[in-house]
Amino acid sequence: MRSKFTWMITLCLAFVFQFSFAQEKTVTGNVTDQDGLPLPGVSIVVKGTTKGTQTDFDGNYSINGVTAGQVLVFSYVGQRTTERTIGTSNTINVQMEADAQALEEVVVVGFGTRSTKKLITSVARVETEAIQDVPATSVQELLQGQASGVQFVQSSAVLGSANVIKIRGVNSLTGGSQPLIVLDGVPLSDEDNTFNLGGNNGLNGLADINPQDIESFSILKDAGATAIYGARGANGVILITTKKGKNGEKPRVTLNAYTSVARATELIDVFSADEYRQYRVDRGTFPGAAGGVAAATDLPQGGFDYVDAVAGTGVSQNVDLSVAGGSEKSNYFFSLTYTDQESPFIGNELQRISTRLNVSTQATNWLKLGVNIGISNSVNDRVNVENTTFAPLTSAYLIRPFNEPFDADGNFINNDFINNQIALDALVDNEVNSTRIIANATAEIKFTDWLNYKALFGVDRATINNFQRTRVLFDLPSATNPLGGSAFDNVARDNRYVFDQTLNFNKTFGENHTVGAVLGYSFQETILNSISAGTDSFISDGQRNVTSGAVVTTGTQNRFERNLIGYFGSLSYDYKSKYIFTATARRDGSSRFGSNERFGNFYSLSGGWNLSDEEFFNVDWISSLKLRATFGTAGNDRIGGSFPGIGTFNNVTSNNQAGLVVGVADNPNLTWEERETLDLGVDVSFFNNRISLNATYFDSTTDRLLIASPLPAVTGAPLRSVNRNAGELSNKGWEFDLNTRNIVKDDFTWTTNFNISFVDSEVVNLPGAATDPLGRRFIAGTGAQRAIEGESPNSFFLVRFNGINSETGDAEYLDVNGNIIDNPNDPNDRVIVGDATPDFTGGITNTIKYKNWDLTALLSFTYGNDIFIDGLRFVEAPDRIGVFNQSTEVLNFWRQPGDNARFPRPGSPTEATLRNQSTFQLRDGSFLRARNVTLGYTLPEKFLDKTLFSSVRLYVTGNNLFIIKDKDLDNFDPEVTDSTAPLAQGETFFTPPQARTFVFGARINF
Repeated sequence: MRSKFTWMITLCLAFVFQFSFAQEKTVTGNVTDQDGLPLPGVSIVVKGTTKGTQTDFDGNYSINGVTAGQVLVFSYVGQRTTERTIGTSNTINVQMEADAQALEEVVVVGFGTRSTKKLITSVARVETEAIQDVPATSVQELLQGQASGVQFVQSSAVLGSANVIKIRGVNSLTGGSQPLIVLDGVPLSDEDNTFNLGGNNGLNGLADINPQDIESFSILKDAGATAIYGARGANGVILITTKKGKNGEKPRVTLNAYTSVARATELIDVFSADEYRQYRVDRGTFPGAAGGVAAATDLPQGGFDYVDAVAGTGVSQNVDLSVAGGSEKSNYFFSLTYTDQESPFIGNELQRISTRLNVSTQATNWLKLGVNIGISNSVNDRVNVENTTFAPLTSAYLIRPFNEPFDADGNFINNDFINNQIALDALVDNEVNSTRIIANATAEIKFTDWLNYKALFGVDRATINNFQRTRVLFDLPSATNPLGGSAFDNVARDNRYVFDQTLNFNKTFGENHTVGAVLGYSFQETILNSISAGTDSFISDGQRNVTSGAVVTTGTQNRFERNLIGYFGSLSYDYKSKYIFTATARRDGSSRFGSNERFGNFYSLSGGWNLSDEEFFNVDWISSLKLRATFGTAGNDRIGGSFPGIGTFNNVTSNNQAGLVVGVADNPNLTWEERETLDLGVDVSFFNNRISLNATYFDSTTDRLLIASPLPAVTGAPLRSVNRNAGELSNKGWEFDLNTRNIVKDDFTWTTNFNISFVDSEVVNLPGAATDPLGRRFIAGTGAQRAIEGESPNSFFLVRFNGINSETGDAEYLDVNGNIIDNPNDPNDRVIVGDATPDFTGGITNTIKYKNWDLTALLSFTYGNDIFIDGLRFVEAPDRIGVFNQSTEVLNFWRQPGDNARFPRPGSPTEATLRNQSTFQLRDGSFLRARNVTLGYTLPEKFLDKTLFSSVRLYVTGNNLFIIKDKDLDNFDPEVTDSTAPLAQGETFFTPPQARTFVFGARINF
């Protein structure tokens, strides 16, 4: 009986399992768009599960293990989500419909998003399509030449060097002029926490962001877009959005790996050892010529090519692995990147490893949670940039070429006024180790379909360790350093915390009236802490630790805290998306400013009219036409130090007694600079959106500029001035962005993006500033540059070089009245001779795709700016040939009456005048650069059928392939600068030029 019962149970179970498995099946089909064309990459998920697949290149799909009654969800960007219930058929074909609302491009703006149709402020967008195929190792490589009104200048080719980013010209004279950068809602720190290395201010904070993680950029340029950032928005805002996974997407693994080879270009041609000796012999034939010798044998007979030794080829590798995907309610993105960069300049290397995890989940139908975490660690072997004998190019250009780096026994020697760079590379350590965490956590509560609350807690934490160790060859024994050698160690911690809360309202009334509102609160705390120690006198060069030095030279510790609090709101209304109005207001309070002016108010008003939506508008060849206008204000709180308006004291020691002196004079009325902007624009597209044009006129005025006003001498040292708000700066101009789809066919497309911007900057007034002999008030930026009332803020102010007198062979100059003089030393003879600010800048990108091939070429250009090359006062100073090596240009000297020469006759008393700053060192800085050319090939799918790869793209890229510029700028890069300071632009000593780079890589999707 028991055996029969067991048999019956077994039979029933077998029947049940057989029935169950009989119901599981495989469903196949094809997915097309509304025109019947196949849609590749459509996400297909079994509703309520994580099971899913995607369509292939032809729109086909197959999903197994499904049963009748289950629902398949088909989703694709720009198409309406479609659901199909599985029935008895094993085939389900789907024709999706376009989602008009989803097809409208969405733009990230301050504390939200906007559709392009309702966007009425000036926002430049750089989307995934423009950057995904660019093998960049830094963020600035993705943005250069991509947007009108935005100028990126890499201060030097030294790895990790800071950038100069200008949006619509120079917006501050002595304060910070860089835009606010916000990564996934977290404002990034722009503190300079490293040491000046020969003219270059600090490291590039953007270098800690992996460019492969970036989804898009939004560059906010006018007050309508930046007023919501209040006291931090005057210089513009760059919003960076990182990548995310997609709900319902199966895991997508991408590997991007490439190798690059960089070669130094634009190098000065200086004398070889033989040329150097011969030139000195030639000078010896001219009476009274400094540095002349009777015979080459009167000079040392060695020889070494230092330029070739310090500037060569650098090989770099980059490997980036990412995984993205999601379930029905969650999505994720993970990346891991390793970069090993080798500069073409000796001793300069950078290794960086970074990782990112972005996760978002719909926890309930009313609660959405998200976490974004980015962590990077980098080790940068730094070198000095310029204007110091410790800098590679400066020393290589100036050291006399008969000085060899080694003695007869192979030991390093350093017996010249200019340092031996080969020994320097081996015996001096200069390392920066930095770890940075940029993260946020968000929670969104959905009360209704039209009302939600969002909270964001963000952090930007950087720890930077700067270590320097100099061996005895470069730090010789002295009375204060008995044994020689030195070491210095600094650890800086920059912690920034932000907490934002917003309440968002968006509701349509009666189908035509849409009202949106944002109310928000923001709190930001910044804590800066640094500690330094330095010692001298080391028993052995093998000792590395600071504590091994016998003499303590430095021991400092600093801590600064500052807070920013803000209340903000935005109200928008539109009627049928035709008439659009927005008002924004913000009130900020900052602990940085005086007690009377810690709070300030900022606002903007914007209006737009989609004229093409009017019934009376019936122009077939115009696809869309929108007029827009904004007016408003934003502030700049980066005007020097943590407490520029609060009286502070400095420690001093005298006769072994400690004391205090006033460091910063108290000014309770000091506050932020304020920028007022008017924008008028038109956005128009033609011929079914084949051509689109955005044109904008802007007029901005920055007032309450920070000026250091002189104090009477009776105040005592070191107090010489007091910070106060005074002065006014104007920027006016035009911006144009033109996009064309030149050819659009099934297997061939060609698109062009062109942008250009014109900026006219003027210093309106500088009350309380110093005055020149003509009574004009000015602020001196450098010895060659100053901001003068009524002129550009970057005016070059120099004595005019008039050439070489063809009869006498003497150098000639012009005084202030235009009369010829031979001595340029009188500062009263200086006049405005040039401008570091370009008349216009821009870029043009062409993208061509033919079957499996793709080609992208980006050209960028500037026009009308000048470059001052201060190093020419040393390398084109022929009377100093006995001290410094010289450029081969000095061979073009006057020999006899009638000569049209560039340099005076050897022995002329005017030879020494070439060492004075004048227009002799000024050059036209206009250029057209082939910034990036990339050729790619995607392998056909038939080659991948039996592999794990879903796609493979091979590519080769050339950066800085060529540059067209003025002949007088040969061997110089016009796109470098000494400093990020606003009043020191367009100047260089011997800044390492940008390298020509070739990249070979592959991007593989699994």
